[in-house]
Amino acid sequence: MTIAELYEKLADKSFQDPGTGNLFWPTYMYLYKPENEYAIRKEIDTIKVRLKRPDNYIDVLIINIFEELIEYLKLQHFGDSNLLEELLQIETEEPETVNGLVSTKAGEERFFEWLNSKVTDHLELPNPNNEKKSYVFVTGFGQIFPYLRASKFISNFEKYTTGKFKVVVFYPGRVDQTCHLFDKLNDDNPYRAIKLINNPYEDSRNI
Repeated sequence: MTIAELYEKLADKSFQDPGTGNLFWPTYMYLYKPENEYAIRKEIDTIKVRLKRPDNYIDVLIINIFEELIEYLKLQHFGDSNLLEELLQIETEEPETVNGLVSTKAGEERFFEWLNSKVTDHLELPNPNNEKKSYVFVTGFGQIFPYLRASKFISNFEKYTTGKFKVVVFYPGRVDQTCHLFDKLNDDNPYRAIKLINNPYEDSRNI
């Protein structure tokens, strides 16, 4: 599936209903070649703009999960500063401690609640044009590695998605029995997510 074909699928009226498609829960993975990361980011923004036009009237929320983790760390007070500032101060001398703390924060339930609050705020915003809020795009899995894997996000965010909207996870890698971030690093298999394309190398038109 090319990025243009992804847009056509998202614009399909029959696909926009969160209750259609996945029998388990409405989460999909769009896989792409890691070297196309910056091009895909631009295309994601383009898709958001195109879906918002009057012929679709869909208001997409884009969540960069790494940027959200940064904001989440900033909100946690640590003495007179915030947790992010403290971690940056000790990162050079205690890298293992920092990596462990950030991984813990990225995987804790409060972080997923934080992400859900962002989605809830989006869904509850005034909507004078009666735009559909069918999709949430989640990006940044290459940036957030090694603190949070896509499979952990998908399994932990499941309870927040059922029946409300469809999640599209943009993943720089491929999936067979497991996920391969950057086509190299093994992860668990997000078995409850539908892969929109199993191997981005099967189609040279991925962009």
